[in-house]
Amino acid sequence: MNNANFTFPVLENPSPSLSLDDAEKIAEKWLDSPTGIKRLDSERDQNFYVQNAHNEGFVLKVANSKEDWGTLDFQNQALKHLAKTTTLSLPRVKSDLLGSEIATISLENEECFVRLVTFLEGEPLGNINSITNVQTLYSNMGTFLGHLGLGLKDLQHHSSKHKLLWDMSHTNLLYKLLPYIDNKNNRNIAQKALLYFTKYVEKPLSLQRTQVIHNDMNPDNVILQPPRTTQLAGMIDFGDMVEAPLINDLAVAASYQTVAMGDIFKGTSSMLSAYNKVYPLNSDELDLLPSLIMNRIAMSAIISEWRAKEHPGNQEYILGSIKKTWKTLECLVEEDLGAIAIKLKNNLSTSLD
Repeated sequence: MNNANFTFPVLENPSPSLSLDDAEKIAEKWLDSPTGIKRLDSERDQNFYVQNAHNEGFVLKVANSKEDWGTLDFQNQALKHLAKTTTLSLPRVKSDLLGSEIATISLENEECFVRLVTFLEGEPLGNINSITNVQTLYSNMGTFLGHLGLGLKDLQHHSSKHKLLWDMSHTNLLYKLLPYIDNKNNRNIAQKALLYFTKYVEKPLSLQRTQVIHNDMNPDNVILQPPRTTQLAGMIDFGDMVEAPLINDLAVAASYQTVAMGDIFKGTSSMLSAYNKVYPLNSDELDLLPSLIMNRIAMSAIISEWRAKEHPGNQEYILGSIKKTWKTLECLVEEDLGAIAIKLKNNLSTSLD
């Protein structure tokens, strides 16, 4: 299928395909005698784990050839800003041996930008099958995300408003991707979710406060302290960072846990309560939260279906838990989201007493 009006080159263009030997040569721009190189999972870029002579770990990030330099600089400057404004455990930007934070390499007649950041030790939440006290985990995630939001509050960058399909401000574009959903029932569910956003959410969302947000607190980006515990070791992957409504950040995080729990209240309440204690939300933002959670789940399903067809060789990674995502969305489109908002607000009031 082809849609001339739909252009997100970074998502449409294949990710880089460097060999381990290539990665090692590139890593030498940053490290003397890099070792332990191995591939890491990634969506639109190519990432490698690498160690220096002291066995310290780093991530070599080879950007998609369609990625803009300004967007990558935005991510670097955000990490440097957060290193000053928070005490959170996050990747740190490392300059190459010549003092540059972003290097350029030639790959198959195209130029790619490359960066190196520190590696966060720990276990991704997405790798853990069971958590003993999941609500404690969600509470810790909410606290972390609240501090992250506060740390980003005053960040300004010329590329902070770059065009990103994962930005809920572009939800209207997803109508163009509905034909990529083969299952008729799923396609109808997705359309219902999009129509709900257009009718009830788009306008009030545009009136909410905005700032730079992480925009992707998914289980693969939440790093837990070993052994398997509810304590966060940090968070990674600032590739979907964008200037957008603040409430979107919490909605994104809660959407993944709503799918995991199969229940929007259980997936949201503890995270919301903890987040709100750190970075208080207003009543209008709270009213929108359940609708935004449903919208993000719809986005995940629709975009994944589209990208899986665009990149069949990477289907397994792209689709992930797609069946559970569709099942959760099917339930949510029939829910009274306004009533859920009231329930969350009442629970929030109780937790503050």
